[in-house]
Amino acid sequence: MLDELVLAAAIAADESLTILDDLVVTRRVLESDMANVAARLAGPDTIEQLRALVDRMDELVADPVTYAESDRAFHDTIMRASGNRIARGVVRAMESQVINTARYMGRTERALCVASNLGHRRVYERIAAHDPAGAASVMFKHITEAWIVRRSGTADPVRLLR
Repeated sequence: MLDELVLAAAIAADESLTILDDLVVTRRVLESDMANVAARLAGPDTIEQLRALVDRMDELVADPVTYAESDRAFHDTIMRASGNRIARGVVRAMESQVINTARYMGRTERALCVASNLGHRRVYERIAAHDPAGAASVMFKHITEAWIVRRSGTADPVRLLR
């Protein structure tokens, strides 16, 4: 399923979004663990980079394309900080197949970016506090809730993601 052509074909043929649900579950498990490790290992430079990315995303909420680039950089910074090259490679391989698909990305609007960055800030705060369990928990919640919003197209993403 990680083969580029196989995954692309499976996503294209998946009317029920089951493949994307599975992708999000896999990403959530891997990134939660990597956030846990990053909270233990992150040095001052990584913490500063995460803070700068979260602050920058606050400025980019009206520009969903540039916001998404910073969003990916935020997650990648955490994955790199964990030192788990295999998990990072799996997440990056999966995401490379879906980041340009409307079925995965959902609507792009300011309110969704604002709500999403609340989750990023919580992850950053737990990593900066060197709280491994907290970092894992808020990353799990962030990825879960962001997918629920994108999958369902809920009208009030800010309320859901608080």
